[in-house]
Amino acid sequence: MRKARGYARANLVLGYAVAAAAALSLPNPFVMQFEGNHASNDGLDQVEKTRTTVTDVIVDKQKNLCFELSGSPVEFCNENLMHLKTLEEMSKLRKQLLQLVFNQSTIGALNEEFSWPYGTMKDTEHAWRVSSDKHPLLLNEEELLGQAICAGWADRVAKCTRAISVSSEGDRKAKAARYQACMVKETVFLHRWSSVSNSAPEFLVYSELLRTKRPYMHGVTTVKPDWLVKYAAPLCSFSAPLLDPKPYYEPLADQVFCWVISTFGPHLWQLPLHSVPISDNVQRVSVFAYALLEGQLLPCLGSVRKYMSAPPASILRPEALGQKRVGNLLSKLKSRPRTIDCCSMLREAWKENPRELHAEILDWFQESFHKQFEVLWSQMHLEVLLDPQERFPKKKRGKRKSKQVL
Repeated sequence: MRKARGYARANLVLGYAVAAAAALSLPNPFVMQFEGNHASNDGLDQVEKTRTTVTDVIVDKQKNLCFELSGSPVEFCNENLMHLKTLEEMSKLRKQLLQLVFNQSTIGALNEEFSWPYGTMKDTEHAWRVSSDKHPLLLNEEELLGQAICAGWADRVAKCTRAISVSSEGDRKAKAARYQACMVKETVFLHRWSSVSNSAPEFLVYSELLRTKRPYMHGVTTVKPDWLVKYAAPLCSFSAPLLDPKPYYEPLADQVFCWVISTFGPHLWQLPLHSVPISDNVQRVSVFAYALLEGQLLPCLGSVRKYMSAPPASILRPEALGQKRVGNLLSKLKSRPRTIDCCSMLREAWKENPRELHAEILDWFQESFHKQFEVLWSQMHLEVLLDPQERFPKKKRGKRKSKQVL
């Protein structure tokens, strides 16, 4: 959001974030009546009217707001079966956290990372006090909030093991979705009062377990699998680099990446295939050489692949190291004091010596194409000077998304 200058809803999102941090730091404010009592409850019905499909903190924000705006807090809690002390502490903590944010913003005004350029504390408080019905969070804003919650509660992830099934007699006999949690060995459950109960997401995070006849998760937020890799990498395990799908070069990052199998937590839940920068020097050079000839680096090479003596992907095969053209190209890329394994290094090498790699790349083409190679070589030198967006105008920003494991 810091990159979206002039974002009109920034104060609203900050207000939700601070309220979420306060709500998730305290116990469940509702009087426990999960089991054995199915009497109608006006307070809970009112909360369900604000139901979303992403996170419980939207509901937490609304009940906190209703409490702060109520003329009689005691009467409000009695009518809605909520704990007065918990809501008082939640309200105080929310205000303290908001004050802390703006105090830090003032102290760190010279540091852009800690500054808040969208308004004052009063602006944020005003935006937060608007009802969720009038100004609900947009889907991308809810996801932004969900990512922040995932980063803070990554050790409380749970995976769905059985989705919801509802009897013909209605919701009161609905079977709660079952989950396996990272922190506990027992099965935990998603209660029908949760804002995400209708969707029963594959992964979620929770703030606490409420133990009645069985443990229910409270403060639930839907989590996308790739968020776990991004925000909880220390809890993930990664396989060795895969050759299928093939590794690739990302122009915007100016790096080569490979795909790995990722798993999460002690139960080794499998996540979608994830791409990571290649750290091994030998493999990185091999993938860069393949990407260069493939046209992933300089588009002009992609248009002449049919004139090559062998497919660029052959470089990735272990047995290819014995081939002369493969060995010569890889050796040349590694012969400089700074290995040529990205576009910036190739640009630097050609600045010092415009004929660098000429013979090694020429050797990859059929002899019938050699007369046309100089035109291609000149085009390569022009393209290496261009920005990624100019070389690949249709390419989306950022690196490729994770792939789903089949």
